Amino acid sequence: MFIEELSSGPVIGIDINGRKFSYAILSNGEIIERGVIEPQDLIKMVKKVRPKAIAIDNIGELMELSPSVIKKLGRLPFNVYLIQVTKVRPDVDETMESLVNKYFGLNITKLDPDTTAEYLARLCAMGVGSIVKVYEPETKIVVKAAISTTPGGMSRNRFERNIAHRIRYLAKEIKEKLEGSGLDYDMFIMPESEGLRSVVFIVYADRGAVRSVVRPRKSMDIKIIIESVPTDSIKFVELTEQESAESISAVKDRKLIVGIDPGIVTGVAVLDLNGNVLALHSGKNLSRRHVLKIVYQYGIPILIAVDTAKPSDYAKKLAAMVGAVLYNPDRDLSIAEKSEIAIKISREQGVTVKDPHMRDALAAAYKSFIQLKPKLDRVEEEVKRAYVRAIDDAKALVIKGMSIKQAIDEVSGRIEVQPQQEVKLVSPEKCECECDKLRDEYENVIKALNAEIERLNKLYNETRERVEELINNYDIEVRKDQVVRSLYARIDMLEGDIEKYKLRIKDLENNMRNLMSNFLEYLRGNKYVLIRYSEGLDLNSIVQIHNSILVMSIGELMNVGIDKLINIGVNSIVLTDINDKNVLRPVWKRGLRVIPLGMVYDGSLSDVMFIDRAVVNNAIENLGKEFLSALDEDRLRRMINDYRRLRSGALE
Repeated sequence: MFIEELSSGPVIGIDINGRKFSYAILSNGEIIERGVIEPQDLIKMVKKVRPKAIAIDNIGELMELSPSVIKKLGRLPFNVYLIQVTKVRPDVDETMESLVNKYFGLNITKLDPDTTAEYLARLCAMGVGSIVKVYEPETKIVVKAAISTTPGGMSRNRFERNIAHRIRYLAKEIKEKLEGSGLDYDMFIMPESEGLRSVVFIVYADRGAVRSVVRPRKSMDIKIIIESVPTDSIKFVELTEQESAESISAVKDRKLIVGIDPGIVTGVAVLDLNGNVLALHSGKNLSRRHVLKIVYQYGIPILIAVDTAKPSDYAKKLAAMVGAVLYNPDRDLSIAEKSEIAIKISREQGVTVKDPHMRDALAAAYKSFIQLKPKLDRVEEEVKRAYVRAIDDAKALVIKGMSIKQAIDEVSGRIEVQPQQEVKLVSPEKCECECDKLRDEYENVIKALNAEIERLNKLYNETRERVEELINNYDIEVRKDQVVRSLYARIDMLEGDIEKYKLRIKDLENNMRNLMSNFLEYLRGNKYVLIRYSEGLDLNSIVQIHNSILVMSIGELMNVGIDKLINIGVNSIVLTDINDKNVLRPVWKRGLRVIPLGMVYDGSLSDVMFIDRAVVNNAIENLGKEFLSALDEDRLRRMINDYRRLRSGALE
């Protein structure tokens, strides 16, 4: 049992102490080491101790002080659980002081960081707290170049070829090892025309199982990274559930057709059994679990469709995971055919196909629907017919005095689709009289029929030869007609494209007018501009933009770093995926004003958004009152020490 393993340890308890961590190491019920370390030394200590778990009191504080800790823990050669002791259950929080008083019979009103670290380790060993789920049950293997070849030079092309060859060789080696070990995986590789700089494997197993087969590696030119895949959002589970497999379940009973276009960027299209588009999505390196999370928001997939005659392994495995039928066309769908389907659906259902991957997935799903539609319509007709009969029977029972519920219960068992009646041949009883005469007549009829069959076979052969001759001498004018029909079809498709682009231009014009209106308000000082963070964004230039605020996710904030943002002059940011205000408190105390997106904006995210100045200012004022109403003791102590140093320097 996991709780029994925790009791023997080792377990590391950590708590924030200024800009450092106080820590205590518990093993077999005894504290064997305690002290204070820098955040960058935390992973070194974890590698040295190899603990079963790290006990914390707030995951937000840990990520605020050491934002890269989750990524680094995900690359260790052993598993370490993060346990938030104050989460006594996934939905129940208690303070450290109340837990210490409850489990150790003390009467403490305030714990210092050193004491908190010790009690965190002890409470964790006693099985108190919840596991912080920060990883998916998947592991990513990345094979990529260890150095950049961006600068030019005479040898650059040769070096690029060598790198590509090495990556291809290592990817093949990893693929063979995974298959030999029976590990399920997906492989994402860039097309040769774009240059082979990396290959990514998503393996559906935990990091320990993968590392037993594939080892990390780093050489002068190539490196292999093995890391757990972080979750989209932090979850908490009870300690007793740590070994249970995380399942993905559908939220609806609706049956779905799913089109899939796998690759570096995977396209997903979700249709119901009436051909209605419920969702279109595309994303980079999407695992099959990620695809199913998207699909299960709408129902249960019963058919997986692709647009190629030969389905990929990704599509085959996805269909096998959910027990769905795999559809593939007799031939690869052409780009023109897929575009025609996308335009048709866009017109009829008003959906927006944003990229070729969505287009291909949509074409695959809709093509399978069209092929199955006659059968589905027949099923619907038969079921309706059965229900009509049942309704008439129920009405008759109600007329005779039966209650509605009783009538429905009575006829419900009768509802069934009646199969077509079979025609049975009934053999007459053998007649004893005139049998010889009848037999002779039948024999004569059979001879006449055989002669007619022979004549018809001869006529068939003559006709077939004539048809073959006509086909061989096919008139060129007929071919011209085919070309003309093909051109007309092409014209119709281009006209459809023109209508589509007209609508697109109209939308862009409306967006431009709205943008200009918002921009004028921004110039007048009535609005803030919210700028969505991306990896290539120059943060120093953003600081120079008047009344600008960055929009980031918690993961992006962790990667960039709070200190870096503060040092370059960023005062405020908007977070897209934070609902728990307690996570924001330590960031505010650091001097960075963090605002949940829901407090200032409820529309769809884009690269640039304009928000009324009053809305943002009110949000900052309200959060400031809540988080900064009283100075924290450590900050007050630092201010007094700074004042004393300044005064002593002035006296000297």
